[in-house]
Amino acid sequence: MSKKVTRLFEQFQPGHYQVHLIPDRENMTFKGTVSIRGKKTGRPTQRITLHQKDLKITSAQILKGTRDSHTKLEVSRINLQKTYDEVRLHTEQNITAGEYFITLDFEGKITRPMNGIYPCFFKHDDKEKILIATQFESHHAREAFPCIDEPEAKATFELALTVPKEDTALSNTPVRTVLDEGKLSTHMFNTTPKMSTYLLAFVYGDLEYLEKTTKDGVKVRTYATPDNVKFTDFALDTAVKSLEFYNQYFDIPYPLEKCDFVALPDFASGAMENWGLITFREQVMLVDPKNTSLHIKQYVANVVAHELTHQWFGNLVTMRWWTDLWLNESFASWMSWLAVDDIFPEWKVWNQFIVDEQGIALKLDALEHTHPIEVEVRHPDEIRTIFDAISYEKGASVLLMLKNYIGPDNFRNGVRLYLKKHSYGNTDTVDLWAAFEEVSGMPIKNFMGQWTSTSGYPIVSVSQSSDSLQLDQERFYLNPKANKIESVWPIPLQTSQDIELGILDKKSAKTSKPAENVYLNKGRTSFYRAIYSSDLLQVLSKNIETLDELDRLGILSDSAEAAKAGYSSTVDTLRLLDAYKNESSAVVWDIIAGIIGGIRVVMDDDEIRKTLKPYLRSLVNRQLERLGWDEKESDSHFDKLLRPTVLGLASYAENQEVVEGAITRFEKMKKTEDIHPDLRGVVYGTIARRGYKQDFDRLLKLHDATTNSEEKVTLSGALTAFEDEGLITKALAHIKSENVRLQDAGYWIAYSFANRHARNITWQWMKDNWQWLKDNMGNDLSFFRMPLYAGRNYSDDNFLPEFKNFFNDNMGPAFERPINQAIETIEWQSAWKNRDLKAIKEFLAKQ
Repeated sequence: MSKKVTRLFEQFQPGHYQVHLIPDRENMTFKGTVSIRGKKTGRPTQRITLHQKDLKITSAQILKGTRDSHTKLEVSRINLQKTYDEVRLHTEQNITAGEYFITLDFEGKITRPMNGIYPCFFKHDDKEKILIATQFESHHAREAFPCIDEPEAKATFELALTVPKEDTALSNTPVRTVLDEGKLSTHMFNTTPKMSTYLLAFVYGDLEYLEKTTKDGVKVRTYATPDNVKFTDFALDTAVKSLEFYNQYFDIPYPLEKCDFVALPDFASGAMENWGLITFREQVMLVDPKNTSLHIKQYVANVVAHELTHQWFGNLVTMRWWTDLWLNESFASWMSWLAVDDIFPEWKVWNQFIVDEQGIALKLDALEHTHPIEVEVRHPDEIRTIFDAISYEKGASVLLMLKNYIGPDNFRNGVRLYLKKHSYGNTDTVDLWAAFEEVSGMPIKNFMGQWTSTSGYPIVSVSQSSDSLQLDQERFYLNPKANKIESVWPIPLQTSQDIELGILDKKSAKTSKPAENVYLNKGRTSFYRAIYSSDLLQVLSKNIETLDELDRLGILSDSAEAAKAGYSSTVDTLRLLDAYKNESSAVVWDIIAGIIGGIRVVMDDDEIRKTLKPYLRSLVNRQLERLGWDEKESDSHFDKLLRPTVLGLASYAENQEVVEGAITRFEKMKKTEDIHPDLRGVVYGTIARRGYKQDFDRLLKLHDATTNSEEKVTLSGALTAFEDEGLITKALAHIKSENVRLQDAGYWIAYSFANRHARNITWQWMKDNWQWLKDNMGNDLSFFRMPLYAGRNYSDDNFLPEFKNFFNDNMGPAFERPINQAIETIEWQSAWKNRDLKAIKEFLAKQ
């Protein structure tokens, strides 16, 4: 366990920063000055400590009082403490409690890893160009200027930025003054609201924009490189509508006069909620009608809405420390679905929420080495490991459960009270529960405490006798080797029939048997799984087609996951699948595709791969006939989402008509736009399975030529799917080329691990190139997911000694949890394979 860091805010509390930065793009360096007005607290000492990382401090001055009325304290020594990212300013005199004004001059480097101050590369009019951008979350502001780099250390900021005169310069607030200085200009920005250091941001370079104004008078602009700005209109329209929705829902006006969105060519995460200057990876902001798939268009809408939620949840009201990151991220995740549902009601996004958010959270939280939503963070390096499906998707899922528990009006009014009471301040989880309790009069802390402070979630076993129903809950573990801890949750059962029990808050309960057969978690609004006795499951399977799609989804998903954990046999799930032969729901088919993919990957058996294909051809046939390759006027939104899923399954199953259709489309393609963006992944994947070297070379040429980020990712999935060892090696070597952006390297590695022919070669490549990955991606979330990329593709525990041996030498605070999760994944997949392989073989052979 890592050593707990000292909170510098407990010793010095900044109130206002004046920051002047002068970047040098040609030499990839910068210099600057920061003046900090703040308050020294606690006992007298002979030093003031600030955060800094990899900066050279050239001078420092401490004034007691204010700049105009002060006593100067001589700085006797400047000590850089690299272990804790600190600069310690030592004095001969005692520094007592009171007001201080601290000024430091410093120099630093603009670095390739996409945090702190970093470059973004693009080409325009055949000229190589560079944008300079920032990424300060979670603790990277200290790489740009000395500060107290903790979320509780809120202050106001005045930024001055000296850049080439021809460049567009953006920051959180509008420019107040521009001073001409020959070939350079100094942009002096308005003072920001009181906010955390991680929210300060700037971007400068060759940028253009589109603009709209909300009905509340907020100027919204979407910036991008000159060739891409025309693809920002969808994000702009969604942003305006989202801002208007949130102003009404929160009953607090957006507090700035402008909100800029910037699509950056290089960006490690999806997006970042800097107050008034939201930055994005191009793939999640640009929508090109000819090249953007429907899935990504929806994702763009969701991310835009997510980042705008943060302008209130996270920016206006901020967690006190990273332990309560979920207060930022879970609310932003949940609220984004609410906003998108309001803007695009025809998308029925709450059905997709159950797969895309709740389903992902249930998978990760079934591990022993998960973590609570409220998780102690001892050291900033641990923060990276909690930007995951627990802090985002699980938190959003339990908020959905809470909203259902207290009702939508109480939920909205609780949110409003919380935001108004704590505006420009910091909070802990208990502050949120207090607001909900005040408006609802319900025991929210008691109800929600177990869901946010305890790891995992329950599975409820349901059985019946002639006159009663038996319910038993326990924590659900995928891994039979887990060190199991018993917990009891207050579970809103959401039963399909009245059983005189709304909440199961003890380990077991017996209730009266309803007149009709019952199933649990109707509508999937509660965060648990249910498993049924064989007689109940048999009756449910006969009536599957009469149920709502989320209930069909839930029963199938719970059956599949319970089988992986050994509660039942996978053959039971395959038999249940027979009831889904007429299924036409895109979200249910996402579950079906996951079941098939899981069996294929984990069982990792040639005989199963062979017999699975005719079984799968039969399973998809009805939807394949209904949908075909080509979009129809009669297609619903969900038919369009379903088509690539069905075609992809049919292609893997070697449906000759689909395979030939993909090959024909590829060979006739003169430019990528000739194939619908929704279907390119299917076409390219089919071509990769064909395995011709000339196809690989053509795909690689397409990858290197395109400037569309989604297309690059789609092509990387195909390029890493070839069987030939030489082509696998060539694909892996390409990761380090200038044609693969660092932000995309994680995709290449994850996809290559997923290719069974490439798995062991990729493992060796990762080990051989570990230092390169560390140097170039060492602060990127995808770097710390490397153990998971590998582990989830192995189901033989004989691999574990080699896996552990490598990662034991590469352990650190940020790696401990993902390594343990990967080990556990290999263990449960191995156990599932050993337990069910023979039975699955026999079942498929009979089909």
